[in-house]
Amino acid sequence: ATWVATDSFSEDSGKAGFIAFDEAAYKAMASDRKRTPQFAKAIQRRLAGSEGQLTVLDIGTGPYALLAILAAKAGAKKVYAVECVPEAARRAEQFVAKAVKNGDVKEGQIEILTGFSTEISLPEKVDVVVAEIIGTIASEEGAIATVRDAQQRLVKNPGDAASWIPYSVQTIAAPASYSAHSLLGPPEFDWAKLDGVPVRLNCREEAVQLMAEPQVLEDVRFNDLSLPEKGDLRTPKVDFEISADRLAANQQLFYKEIPSDGTADMGAVSQSVARGLSGMALWPRIQLDEAGTLFVESRGPNGEAAKSHWTTAMVIMADRPVQVAPGDKVTVGATVSLTPGITSPPKYALEARLDRRSPLAAAAADDRVMHVV
Repeated sequence: ATWVATDSFSEDSGKAGFIAFDEAAYKAMASDRKRTPQFAKAIQRRLAGSEGQLTVLDIGTGPYALLAILAAKAGAKKVYAVECVPEAARRAEQFVAKAVKNGDVKEGQIEILTGFSTEISLPEKVDVVVAEIIGTIASEEGAIATVRDAQQRLVKNPGDAASWIPYSVQTIAAPASYSAHSLLGPPEFDWAKLDGVPVRLNCREEAVQLMAEPQVLEDVRFNDLSLPEKGDLRTPKVDFEISADRLAANQQLFYKEIPSDGTADMGAVSQSVARGLSGMALWPRIQLDEAGTLFVESRGPNGEAAKSHWTTAMVIMADRPVQVAPGDKVTVGATVSLTPGITSPPKYALEARLDRRSPLAAAAADDRVMHVV
């Protein structure tokens, strides 16, 4: 499966070359109880004991300048808050002015800069960068290009983990069954027309169920000075073993959730859906500190459905679901194609190899090692 980061987003995102947000998305981010309070803790811990001494750069401050105001309230000497969308930057200035009027921050403590962080200049290098520029696929909002530029031009000690909030961003992955993929097919719906573009689903959506334990597919550490500026970044291949316990639990859930017309054998239907490998589910996890004490989880720790402003990207990797059994192995590798410019979105290629290892599958003539691409 191959796609560009801006695929499956609005037409505005495609034209701009980066993922753009509407008001509803901004509000969802700000009110995400798993995201904002954790960032606040990380900022407060980093600035504690250094009040009035450290400068902060907030990349992608948004219309509320939320993290910039949090940094200022936590004791930052100066906060440079960068926002590339002019209207969002204008509103951020209004929120900062309101915070000054309310006595929450000092006059001049926060400076709003309009433009991409890769295009602006600062009067000084900063001590700490706060950058919540994480997509459903961790790097899809331009995190690698943005961080690489900041390392080179904007940060005093770019190799120091204490210079970055977050410390790292990860894309978590697992083989998954997607009930709509099993229940809808030609001629009513042709999944091949997606042409590799992921289906974006609410993280609470139980139509997607994992078939193996989740693992890290992509890991971007912001203090890694070897982050590439361009070219292909290949992730290490990851092996997933299809879990009997997960298949059984998924079958029970689908049995309850899939509507019945009264004629179908719902036991057989739910089993087929539960064992139907649709492709790979992808979602982000954020590690805020090097010690690993503060995380933002978009799904549950074990990949379970959970409320989040982020989505789950369901990458459909076969026209119809491929039946699997406990013990089968899925090996996955990803390639991220990068360009230097922030307005040239990353391109993704995902390949999954299915190795049938269950005794029944091995005994069947048609069940050989196969590729699902």
